[in-house]
Amino acid sequence: MTVTAIAMSKPRVKTLLEFLAVYTGWTLYGVLYPFIGRWSFNYNGLLLRLPGTSRHFVLTLLLWTKNHHIVYLLMRTVYNTGFTWTMVLTFGYLLLVGETDRARRVVLGYAIAFTLLAMIFAVANVNAPHYIYQGLPERYSPNGWQARPQFVLPSPHCTIATISFLALWRRKEFPAKMLALWIALIPPATVLLAEHWIWDAATGIILGLLVHRYTN
Repeated sequence: MTVTAIAMSKPRVKTLLEFLAVYTGWTLYGVLYPFIGRWSFNYNGLLLRLPGTSRHFVLTLLLWTKNHHIVYLLMRTVYNTGFTWTMVLTFGYLLLVGETDRARRVVLGYAIAFTLLAMIFAVANVNAPHYIYQGLPERYSPNGWQARPQFVLPSPHCTIATISFLALWRRKEFPAKMLALWIALIPPATVLLAEHWIWDAATGIILGLLVHRYTN
């Protein structure tokens, strides 16, 4: 390997380590949340006063999605991408095409987003629709360090999806556009599957927009 190649690889390695550090930090937060968030204020009662939070509304959207099999399959597949693969695919693509600086900005955006989300959930939280309205006709992941019922508003899925979408959509390559369009389906998927409230998706998108603007 030439000296030039080594010099070029160092920023990539550093960026990769930063990415792994950010993801590991969020993972540790999820593991430690039962201790960190034990005094977090739950405001389900306040949330349920808002429009679009009734059981009828949530169930209607879910049943409509399930009755349209292609839509349901698409939404479930998109949702299963999760914010983990959204991050990996976005970051990996930028690194692959040589956009190391852009990749570092995305990692910084993820770090800021996770920090803000961690602060919010440590202070106040609500629970997901399927957690409040038990018995919905859909299978949901059991609660755990990767699926805390308190990690809802703003939606981490939608926050990370927004940051990732904006980083990819501005590029001209066809693969970047297609990946961006796939990621853009995550917010509606979270609502249509009753994984999140419409307010979770909206606040997650807003947070993602603000973080993207700050880092670009």
